[in-house]
Amino acid sequence: MSDVIATGCPFCGTGCGLNVECTDKGYKVKGDKTNPSTHGDLCFKPIQMAKALDANRLTTPLYRSCKTDPFREISWEEAICVLADKIKSLPPEALYFYLSGQLLTEESYLFTKLIKGYLGTNNVDANSRLCMASAVVAHKMAFGSDGAIGNYADIDDADVILITGSNPAWAHPILHRRIMARKKSHPETQIIVIDPIRTETAEKADLWLGLRSGSDTMLYNALLAKIHTLGGCDSDFISRSCDGFAKAIDAAQAIPYPEAVQSCGLSIKDTDMLVDLFVSDKKIVGLWCQGLNQAVDGVMRNLGFINLFLATGRVNAQKGLPFSLTGQPNAMGGREVGYLSNGLPGYRDVRNPQDREVCEHHWNLSSDTISSEVGMTITDAIEAIIRDELRFLWVACTNPLLTLPDISKTRSALLQNDLFLVVQDCVLSETAALANLVLPSTAWGEKEGNMTNSERFIKRVRSFKPAPHGAKSDSEIVCSVAKALGFSGFDFTDTAEIYDEYKKLTEKRSCDQSTQEYETLSYQWGGERLYSDELFSTRSRRAQFHPILSSAPQSNEDEFVLITGRTKKQWHTMTRTGNVPELLKDEEEPYLLINEVEAQKLGIKEGEPVILSNHLGSLELPIRFGTLAPNHLFAPFGYPKVPINTLIPVFNDPFSFQSALKSARVKITSQND
Repeated sequence: MSDVIATGCPFCGTGCGLNVECTDKGYKVKGDKTNPSTHGDLCFKPIQMAKALDANRLTTPLYRSCKTDPFREISWEEAICVLADKIKSLPPEALYFYLSGQLLTEESYLFTKLIKGYLGTNNVDANSRLCMASAVVAHKMAFGSDGAIGNYADIDDADVILITGSNPAWAHPILHRRIMARKKSHPETQIIVIDPIRTETAEKADLWLGLRSGSDTMLYNALLAKIHTLGGCDSDFISRSCDGFAKAIDAAQAIPYPEAVQSCGLSIKDTDMLVDLFVSDKKIVGLWCQGLNQAVDGVMRNLGFINLFLATGRVNAQKGLPFSLTGQPNAMGGREVGYLSNGLPGYRDVRNPQDREVCEHHWNLSSDTISSEVGMTITDAIEAIIRDELRFLWVACTNPLLTLPDISKTRSALLQNDLFLVVQDCVLSETAALANLVLPSTAWGEKEGNMTNSERFIKRVRSFKPAPHGAKSDSEIVCSVAKALGFSGFDFTDTAEIYDEYKKLTEKRSCDQSTQEYETLSYQWGGERLYSDELFSTRSRRAQFHPILSSAPQSNEDEFVLITGRTKKQWHTMTRTGNVPELLKDEEEPYLLINEVEAQKLGIKEGEPVILSNHLGSLELPIRFGTLAPNHLFAPFGYPKVPINTLIPVFNDPFSFQSALKSARVKITSQND
């Protein structure tokens, strides 16, 4: 006999539906063909993941008052008491919390309620700051609200699929299969990839444009100016539904088209082809991810790309649209509940007095309990810890030691004697190993809740296996701490009650799910596409163009531009996927990808280890040959033994405060030198 449990995948933002068959012999994962987003398709990560669900699990709280002492096991009662007493002993401004896009919506909601409502501080951020903050800010600036405007189904009838700053063949494999299925059924469909690296996605495209890293805004402005010169802009749509077009065009025309294209390292022939496509009436779907987001000008890159679609009236099912891909399985759900430093549930903002009042009333709090001051972002928090301004950090379901920029600085902060570090996770991650208090949490497959994927589709996540004895759910941990602090409002009997409380805060908001029932939750908020009526969420109800400053960083002959990214079968810092032999195959070790001709000039052979270095440090990596833009390199992140973020400096976008994790300037030295 076997039971089949319908749930959701815990990896990328695609949001695949799973059916888990539970038998006496174990768990078998298959695709859920009834899932509207992915129709039963799956990549290998969730299929293999069931083999490692119990590997290296934490089952007992670990504690030490001093980080140089060994951990000792303590009871949950003592752990909650220690944590609550530490919070009580510090003023709100000395507290900080760091959450994750892998937490379920209900868990993130409880954290938000406790931190912003009851503790009265907005000093909380999430690892969504590292992946989606620039896209979020750009969407708010252009359309008035967070939320991708498109639908995966737009891929299915696209004439052109334009992918920039993303390698979905590795990062969103099921979406890439959907792209290739469109190409197979309609060979005339054009797939174009803009990326400094000739990725697997680029290999399978009709055209690869290997632009120089950092020249994205230069390219988008050049295309917009040329489209305008050829009369290819949709003047009726712009007049009817947009503001700011004239200023955007003035900025786009600041640099002559041939000069701009040359600065990008591209050919006029290839960029003219892109211009012709935008001038045509073809349906163009534009997809992007971290290549645009993780940059010092990430918001401008996003807006520059969006400008192309606004200018040609492509924000609908007929002509196409820009579609931002989400990196994590529930980064959307976390943002909906307001877990970033400025947010409140229902896409509200702490700076808005009406938004604060609604949440205070809903949580039975007195007026002015919620602070109007935006909290620190995570990189600012690291600096504040080093300055002894923050003395408490609670990390949940993420591994910032390996994922934040400048690992040496992060390590120094986490090891500060005056910092009380709490890590809530299912395994002893690299970050947890530095903590004062470690709280063993349940993992995917052992808890209930929901997640929202890239196309705004909400799906239930269900438990299909018992948790290891001693592990507690993230929701139970938060509620236990809240009660120990003397707060009411955390007496939930199950996850459904948490969701029912949260969903009321979404009523009449863009992410409205207030009418949905928890047990049958399967819902795409906003409908198939946002703004199908051409009424946007801005104050004027009109979409907003923004003038973009063209930039194309100058290269230094003795330096390379290092690009970082995921591998195909691993996930984040490998705390789960690294325990599955089938997923480690061919990805056991990190590597450095370089153009063969450039390696030959340096006298470096394939497979040879080299030293990669800059002012932050050095790492040793073996060489692989690939095809990249000149003077560019690629190395995967997330490998604990060779953490590539050691070489990534802390440079943040001035609008989104997202770190430029995607690139750094480095030098290569052969070990034979």
